Amino acid sequence: MIRRLVKSVVPVSRVGVAMWAWHNRDEILGWAGFVATAAPKLVEGKATDVLTEAKLRARLTADSRTRGADGLRVSVVDGVATLAGVVDPAVHDVALDLATSTSGIRRVRDDLTHPAAPRRFSFA
Repeated sequence: MIRRLVKSVVPVSRVGVAMWAWHNRDEILGWAGFVATAAPKLVEGKATDVLTEAKLRARLTADSRTRGADGLRVSVVDGVATLAGVVDPAVHDVALDLATSTSGIRRVRDDLTHPAAPRRFSFA
């Protein structure tokens, strides 16, 4: 009976869930990594940093401009958010804006860099 109720409320097949998970695998792996690193912090009593980092990660995931940003790494220690990695300039600006406006973050450390422009050689 419960199975029928669930199927009528959530009409998603296993194949549909698998396709969704494959399509969003980078985000799923990013969140799994966050959970793995958050567990020791929670044991140490740093729940505020974990919650603040979760808020920032959720905002970055929710924004379509930063959702698929390869190379964007985020961490929060003592209210200081560190953004690191190699990202496009547009993603850089949006990530900084989201980090500075997230509640619980006192300061943002910007370690983001931009990819090097391809060099053009001229043989003349």
